[in-house]
Amino acid sequence: MKKKIEKALKNVIIIDNKNIIESGWVKKIDLLDNEIKIYLSLSNPAMHIKNKLIKDITHSIKNQNISDTISIKIEIKSDTNTKTKSIIKNIIAVASGKGGVGKSTIATNIAVTLVKMGFHVGLLDADIYGPSIPLMFNIENKSVNFQYKNGIMNPVTSYGVKILSIGFFSKYGQAIVWRGPMVTKVLRQFMHETNWGKLDFLIVDLPPGTGDIHLSLLQEIPLKGIVIVSTSQKIALSDVNRSVGMFRIESIYVPILGIIENMSYVLSKKEKCYFFGKNGVKDFSKKMNIFFLGEIPMLQKIREYSDLGTPVVLENEETRNIFMNITKNIINKLHGIT
Repeated sequence: MKKKIEKALKNVIIIDNKNIIESGWVKKIDLLDNEIKIYLSLSNPAMHIKNKLIKDITHSIKNQNISDTISIKIEIKSDTNTKTKSIIKNIIAVASGKGGVGKSTIATNIAVTLVKMGFHVGLLDADIYGPSIPLMFNIENKSVNFQYKNGIMNPVTSYGVKILSIGFFSKYGQAIVWRGPMVTKVLRQFMHETNWGKLDFLIVDLPPGTGDIHLSLLQEIPLKGIVIVSTSQKIALSDVNRSVGMFRIESIYVPILGIIENMSYVLSKKEKCYFFGKNGVKDFSKKMNIFFLGEIPMLQKIREYSDLGTPVVLENEETRNIFMNITKNIINKLHGIT
């Protein structure tokens, strides 16, 4: 029976196409009545990877028709030698109080623009409940199956950007139903237990709102600044106003580098049609003393390339120039606070 279990465990693939038997993760197998206990030893396993292992092992053993009652225990082995030695010069968060304003699209294209300017760039998708970055870069789950090694996660590189997202560890469309403390723990692991290497910039795509996720990130991650995204719609600016208030709270203060007006207008017969209202973000920036970084029109090309999983700045010159100017403004503001 033990051989059948080992055979089942060989179907659980992890790093470099190795299974958990070959990798030495399985330390002990106990058979107690109708119960199977499998002890694994990992170095600082991230919670979502631990959960995936339990699921994969359980599924593999059940497929062998060995037992219906399975108990799996994972022993966590602490190994100080596996701590990352990442050196990140500038961590910038892209935020908005309102969802659906194109924050992830902007974070994606700013990251790729920075790469094209010659910088080493990472992108951390902190939007746990609605991760969009995997779609923006056309990264499938199967491409990240072997990115976890020696207790440290290795980001996936796409278009020159090092990327990590909770979307890599969940099926497309699968709901992630987690409480705040669990989310915070995962994001902490993404930040501190990932081999980011040497980066000039790490862009953090924040979820919308002003909840405990934001507070935890602001208190734990040494952010250099915040880039805010909004449309000119009054309801969007109302939510953004609350976000600005949060970032300016004395105990968690983070400099706001500026605000971007997204989907600012549509070109109709060579005339600008301001679908969400004209100059709403510009007026808001003056009122709140926030630098206006630039405006991005509502272009069909942006939507098309985003759906294809290709950053639009790589394919469309008009959009490339817009993002280049905005990115230069961000860098200039960053230099002004350092």
